Amino acid sequence: MQKYKIGDYVMYSVSGACEVVQIGTLDFAGPDKIYYSLKPVYDDRDTLYVPVNNEDKIARKVIGKKAAQEILDQIKKSKRHGELPNKETCDAIIQQADSMEITNMIRQLRHIRSENKKNHKSLNIADQKLLNYAERVLSSELATALAITMDEAVEKLNLALEKAAVG
Repeated sequence: MQKYKIGDYVMYSVSGACEVVQIGTLDFAGPDKIYYSLKPVYDDRDTLYVPVNNEDKIARKVIGKKAAQEILDQIKKSKRHGELPNKETCDAIIQQADSMEITNMIRQLRHIRSENKKNHKSLNIADQKLLNYAERVLSSELATALAITMDEAVEKLNLALEKAAVG
């Protein structure tokens, strides 16, 4: 039995929030294997296919509106802590879609970027890619949960992060 159904919004890997648009077999995969077809909310041109027997690769359903607002409130109250974890830990945090851990990664990476700018440098390519993924994952969930555009979600996230930086 499948954990998700058509119309559910789920968190998947670096794609962030995705809608389950279809569940079934695929022409290229044979009749024995059933897949979730996922459409990322930030890019309706892309479709991802996740075998139902690997549904544990899908982190969870997207949070609700109240939880999204609570996350934004928590972001405003929290500060950057610790150091940027190693790549494997960062990848795991994104895969698990842990909003507050992703927020801390974003803060860490933005802090590194800011420090690098003082020395006329930018983030290295791997860190910039990680920052882009982290921001996309968190913003896509906020956009989906709050029923707003990605641009509006990015703005709300940036405002919450700025509030925390000054507050």
